[in-house]
Amino acid sequence: MYTFIDEERRFALYFLEGQKLIHDLALTHNVRGDGFAWFRDVVLSFQPLIGLLKHGEQIGLYIDSEQPFFRLKIETAHGGATRCAMLPDEFSEFPEAMYGLVRCQKLFPGNKAPYLSVLKVEGQPLGAIVNRVLDESYQVHSRVQLSRQSDQSAMLHQLPPLKDEYEYSEVALASRRAGLKDRLQDLLGKGLTGPEQITADYKEIGFRHLADRPIRFACSCSRERVIKSLKSLGEQDRRDLFEPHLDTLETVCEYCKARYEISRADLAGSPSGPN
Repeated sequence: MYTFIDEERRFALYFLEGQKLIHDLALTHNVRGDGFAWFRDVVLSFQPLIGLLKHGEQIGLYIDSEQPFFRLKIETAHGGATRCAMLPDEFSEFPEAMYGLVRCQKLFPGNKAPYLSVLKVEGQPLGAIVNRVLDESYQVHSRVQLSRQSDQSAMLHQLPPLKDEYEYSEVALASRRAGLKDRLQDLLGKGLTGPEQITADYKEIGFRHLADRPIRFACSCSRERVIKSLKSLGEQDRRDLFEPHLDTLETVCEYCKARYEISRADLAGSPSGPN
């Protein structure tokens, strides 16, 4: 993801070149057709929010939709490591609108209490949901623009003024966005991947390159973490995980689909263990 700033230092622009990320998600998840197209759009819409994270922070987005029924999770860190999950695997719709809950959780370094925002969504399309997260959960003046030709997106973000030297409002954001929308869509339509070409083209529309970071699919699961999680269950619940005639069970990570074989002996003892 590339971070740009305009000459007046009033707006930042975050450009996500997400083609490798979406490719990896397509290989990992069995969601197909319209379901994967919606999965793609959600990931591309929310991933630019990583630009609003400070060093050491993490953000989690959780969509619990009841109509249509699905569960979607996106967890990403300031450094660019991202993992996503979409359930059920056979989800095949592209919902025009959804009904349910959207939870946005922000984690801070040093074990500080996390920030949690919960939004109730009633018949809203994806674009409106993204805007509500930006307005109500993050309370910033930002808007995301998706490319329909490539797996890329961009987020225009108004920077808060140090003093009252310029108007800081949704109106000012809308005005700047209107002037950029067509040119930005042209750039997104090119599907640029080369760093030099990307920085040169965005300079032509008035934005200077500040920094970039790799965005990659990465899962932190491990056999030790699975065992520790299962050990946190009550003794009877742990026993109920196993078929009566079997001494092992198989668990599958919902993010990366890694499989782990766990035995009864693995879950014996106290919940404490490897972190």
